[in-house]
Amino acid sequence: MGSLLAALCCLGAAPILAALTAVGLGFLIHDLILVPLLVLFLGATLWALRRDRPRHGQAGPFVVGAAGALATVGGLWVSGVIVGLGLALLTGGSIWNWALVRST
Repeated sequence: MGSLLAALCCLGAAPILAALTAVGLGFLIHDLILVPLLVLFLGATLWALRRDRPRHGQAGPFVVGAAGALATVGGLWVSGVIVGLGLALLTGGSIWNWALVRST
């Protein structure tokens, strides 16, 4: 969720920016703050995916999540569509990981 929020702010999603400004968090809408915050959230997600790998013995969720994280960060300077696809991959990898952990 944190990665999604940070990515939407970086892309300039008006409802998110307005909500942050309305609650006094307008300082967060600068890329100088948002990009490191996005990288931090993506890193935390990848760490969790890597941590769970020995529990279920499959590398797939981490690989999908890593590809999604790279697409998300790289897409910030290319296209919002790439950011969306990256976040979808990251979410898919997280859900896949969660399902594998629950089944073990």
